[in-house]
Amino acid sequence: MTQLNEIPAGASAQMYGVLRAGIDALDLQQSITFQAYTLTILPIDQYVFWQPTTIVCVQGALTYSQQIEQNEDETFGDASVMFTSESEVTNFTDSPVKTLYVASVDGIRFAFMSQRGFFDPAGLYHYFGHSIPPALASQLLDAPGKIDPKQAVVSNSLPLWLALNNYQPKLAGWYSNSTPIYPSFLVTPNLVPPYISVHIGEDDTTADQMAPFITPQGDSYLLCRDRVRLTLYGLQNNAAQDFINCVNQYSLYSCNFGICNLPVIRDAKRTQAELLTIAMKKVVDFEISYNQSRVAVVAQQLIKQAIVTVELSTQLPNP
Repeated sequence: MTQLNEIPAGASAQMYGVLRAGIDALDLQQSITFQAYTLTILPIDQYVFWQPTTIVCVQGALTYSQQIEQNEDETFGDASVMFTSESEVTNFTDSPVKTLYVASVDGIRFAFMSQRGFFDPAGLYHYFGHSIPPALASQLLDAPGKIDPKQAVVSNSLPLWLALNNYQPKLAGWYSNSTPIYPSFLVTPNLVPPYISVHIGEDDTTADQMAPFITPQGDSYLLCRDRVRLTLYGLQNNAAQDFINCVNQYSLYSCNFGICNLPVIRDAKRTQAELLTIAMKKVVDFEISYNQSRVAVVAQQLIKQAIVTVELSTQLPNP
């Protein structure tokens, strides 16, 4: 517990004492236990999971508000939480971006997304977050065997695009790629360009044949088509053109997918008023055809040189 001689510089002893007494009354001198998790990424499609590691106990006051969310595919209680501590929780502020802290209070599991509202004379730290919806609870690997690391999570062409990471063709004079590629919404936090994200929406995958072909062994083959948007950051025109040429030659050489349209590089506008400039952002839309069974074949190639229990590097084997 913080002592009076530990009042932050410039703080009012009277204000600090009153607020400290309020916090002591709210938290009832109790500690909240947080489960720490470390980032785990599947090598096949870079799907993110969290593996439990250590336990951390922190004293403070927790308040939350809750409302019922009723969606098409789920109904759950959504809670916004605020955790107030008399001292900075260094576990939260100094931990790497690959670490997550989750607590369970009154049956609600929550994690923090930000710290704000700090007022120096009060000497109080406020951490804000949200409860974890049941649909996302499966990303926390609390029980062993919840996922099969030998299988991809996605059912679209994403593994085919991720195979372009560090792509080096075996034909002399063909284009290669050294720009890291990530799935949309799963780009490494605070990543500095250049990099490329691949987005395939839930409505962007369709079938190009009437029914799948099923072998006597139970293998299914279905010709599909994806609409794929690539977002390129930090690449000038020549580098962007070289990457598109690399994709075209990769499609021709590997036969992993066919290109059904004529992709065109377009300049996008990403601004920030403080900088009075625009980002080096480009987008390219592809329509590709591929066989879903072929995705499984490429995924198996990626498994051979990847370790599931650690974060996937950008060094992927060539298709």
